[in-house]
Amino acid sequence: LGAALSRRRAEHFTPPHHHTNSTYMARITILAVLAGCSLVGSFSLIGCPHTLAVRATRGRRLRPTPLRALVMRQLYPVGVPLTTGNLAVSSVHTLYYELHGKADGVPALFLHGGPGAGCARRHAGFFDPTHYRVVLFDQRGCGKSTPRGSLEGNDTPSLVADCEALRRHLGIETWDLVLGGSWGVTLALAYAARHPTKVSALVLRAVCLMRTKEVLWLFGDRGIGRLIPDGFHAYSSACDTERTQQQQQQQ
Repeated sequence: LGAALSRRRAEHFTPPHHHTNSTYMARITILAVLAGCSLVGSFSLIGCPHTLAVRATRGRRLRPTPLRALVMRQLYPVGVPLTTGNLAVSSVHTLYYELHGKADGVPALFLHGGPGAGCARRHAGFFDPTHYRVVLFDQRGCGKSTPRGSLEGNDTPSLVADCEALRRHLGIETWDLVLGGSWGVTLALAYAARHPTKVSALVLRAVCLMRTKEVLWLFGDRGIGRLIPDGFHAYSSACDTERTQQQQQQQ
């Protein structure tokens, strides 16, 4: 599922790294996680174990705080959800979502990775539960959303529309914070680019823009396959088996 979704969504997304719209940049304060990239900004802790954040503000080049001056923290404790629900976003797909934290808190949206991984309640632990009203949801075909594993109508523009549909459904005027990890980075950027007035800030961790070379590294034999050969062999064999079954069904 992850490989199939990666290929499909990569076809529908162009990373906005050439975006020069000053209005867009003025409205979006990007909080990008330090992931081996040469970002310039002031470092701040975001409450994630072994994770640092760098804040890049438009038109300013800030001197980084020395890493030795930072103290790592664990994730925040996670209790039972404030509420759970389902939202039909098409004739095919229905999304499952959960709300955590403070009922009248600042709205925050978490976008999971994969693509295809789904959310876990521990993801609410990225956010201070005394401050944020956290929204977790399983993207199309993932987790408790139905139909699970479906690729029909499952592409980046549709998922961007889902984020907006969920915001309206919950009566949220603007997301104070959108946090995306891995594939969730791509979706967060796509959503913010499409709806810049509805996102105040982004936190991007484990940055991945779904470029061809990144997809091949994740699902090809020259990337992760070299690091974890046994696991990749099992994955590759399962894909070959599924591909054969699909071809037989088509015949």
